[in-house]
Amino acid sequence: MKRRYIVLSLSLVLALALAVPALGGPSNPIASISASVKQTANKALKKAKAAQNTANTALSTANGAQNAAGKAQTTADNAQKAANAAQGTANTAQSTANGAKKAAEEAQAAANAAQATANSKLGETFTEFGPFDGPNTTSGVAIAECEGESEVTGGGYETSGEGTSEIVPFYTAAYGDAWLAGLNRIPGGTKTWSVRAIVTCAE
Repeated sequence: MKRRYIVLSLSLVLALALAVPALGGPSNPIASISASVKQTANKALKKAKAAQNTANTALSTANGAQNAAGKAQTTADNAQKAANAAQGTANTAQSTANGAKKAAEEAQAAANAAQATANSKLGETFTEFGPFDGPNTTSGVAIAECEGESEVTGGGYETSGEGTSEIVPFYTAAYGDAWLAGLNRIPGGTKTWSVRAIVTCAE
């Protein structure tokens, strides 16, 4: 009988031990530790998500910057190509102008030589200057005439204006009792110019 009371007492103690947390008594240590670990894990998970969002934002910004840099490089490349093409055109125009200037100088030298030859063979000679033709933008033709019974022994021309280095003669020779000079502006020329013919006459 005594043993029966002991078993009943132990059963009652066990039941009370299990019922105490539910009734607001001391908490279960195992349950408390489990809750603390779960809370810590949740905080760590939130921080990880925030870090991932920050990384995603940084990656998006970097991609945008990379795209902008690519577009800027393309624009720079196109500008360089255009500059190179413009330089090539300028070089060609300069070469053409130099050739035209050389041809004009050679023509003038030939006219001077012809004048010198004429002066050595004839008696009295004189020079007449025709009027200026211009200002011209594409081509110009000038004429200078010998007066009276005098004959043409030679001639040439002279130019003025900003575009004198951009022109080349297409005709310069005696024409009846006069000297005719015709000039054209070279391709790529942009400035205006004037020309007048010069004739050497002999009586």
